[in-house]
Amino acid sequence: MFHKHLNFMTTDEKNMRIALRLGNKGLGRTSPNPPVGAVIVKDGKIIGKGWHKKAGLPHAEIEAIEDAYRNGYRSFSGATIYVTLEPCCYFGKTPSCSDRIIAEKFARIVIGTTDPNPRVCGEGIRICRNHNIEVTTGVLEKDTKNLIEFFDTYIRKSRAFLTVKYAQSIDGRIAVADGSSQWISSQQSLRFTHKLRDTHDVVMIGTGTLEIDDPLLTVRNIRGRNPVRIVVIGKKSIKPNRRMFHDNAARTIVVTYLDKPFGNEQNPGNVEIWRTEPDNDGKTSIKWILEKLSEEGLLSVLLEGGGKLLGEAISQNSADRIYAIVAPKIIGSAGVPSIDCEIASSIKDSNILKDIEYKKLGQDMVISARFRAND
Repeated sequence: MFHKHLNFMTTDEKNMRIALRLGNKGLGRTSPNPPVGAVIVKDGKIIGKGWHKKAGLPHAEIEAIEDAYRNGYRSFSGATIYVTLEPCCYFGKTPSCSDRIIAEKFARIVIGTTDPNPRVCGEGIRICRNHNIEVTTGVLEKDTKNLIEFFDTYIRKSRAFLTVKYAQSIDGRIAVADGSSQWISSQQSLRFTHKLRDTHDVVMIGTGTLEIDDPLLTVRNIRGRNPVRIVVIGKKSIKPNRRMFHDNAARTIVVTYLDKPFGNEQNPGNVEIWRTEPDNDGKTSIKWILEKLSEEGLLSVLLEGGGKLLGEAISQNSADRIYAIVAPKIIGSAGVPSIDCEIASSIKDSNILKDIEYKKLGQDMVISARFRAND
C-alpha cells in the first residue's frame, strides 16, 4: 500500500505508475480475480485508461481499449498498452485479452509482472510475441507484484492472504488494563484502517475484541464498501446482542468449535456458523479459516485483533503482512500486549520481517512489513 516517490522515472515507468494507480481501484473488489490496471499511449499521449472492476466484468485491457474508442480512437497502430499484469490468454468468464490486443494490432505491450496462474504464466507474453508485438516485461515489477499479492497467495498456496494490523502505544500496548482501546491512534490512522477494510475481502477479530469494543467492523471514515466480518471464538461463548450481529451491514460469520457459541441463547438469525475442530493446543487453526475463505473466492483477510489472535496467526506462520500503527502514548505494564504470544526465544529468531517501510500518519508512525516465513 505504501509507494516510494521516484524522482527519476523512464517513460515506461511513468505510464506503468498510472496503470498501478488504476489497478489499486480494484483492490477488494475483483476476487477471485487479481486487480489490474491498463493505460494506452499513442504518439506520446494517453488515449485510454481502464481497470478491472469486478470478476465477470471486462478486464483492464478491454476497459482501456473501450475507453480509447469512446475518446474517438479506432486504430492502435503504433500504440503501446501498459498493463500491470500479463494479459490472460484463455476464455474464462470473459474473452482472452491477448487475442483482443493482437486483433487491435498494438505495436507494443509493456507488462509489470507475469501472471502466477499456471493457465497463463508466460503464455500471454509468448502469444503476443508470436504475433510480432514487441513485449517489455518487469517494469515496476515489485510494485505490480504487490498489487496482486492477494491473488498470488491464492494461486500458490490455495488460501487467503492474511494482513495483521493493530494500533499500539509506544511501549507496545494495544489497550489499558480493562481492555479498552478507543482510541490509541489518531484520526488519520483510523481512516487508514478503514481504507484497509475497504481493500480487503474480510475483516476478522477474536472474542476479546468483540466483547470489549463491540465493533461494527464497517467502512465509515472513507467512501468504500464493507468487508465480510468474521469472529473467531475460543473456549468461551459470546453474547448474541453484539451490534454486528444485527445491523445487516455485511455478511457475518462466527468460526467456532463450540457446540453452543452463543451459550444457551439463540443464534442471531443473520449470522453464519462455521464449525471447525481445535488443534492440539485447543486453538482454532487460522490456516483452516484462510483455506475455507479461498474456496469461496475471498482472497484477503484483515486481522484486527486482539492480541491473542494476532499472536496465534503469527506463531502459526499464517500471517503474510503486518501494519503496526505506533502512537506516541505510554500505557505501562498493566496494559494489554499487542502480540500476546511467545514468538521468539532469541534475538536471532525474532528476525522474521522483511521489506520494511515507514509512514507518518498524523502523530502516529505506521510500520509495514512482510513475514519471511511466507515467501
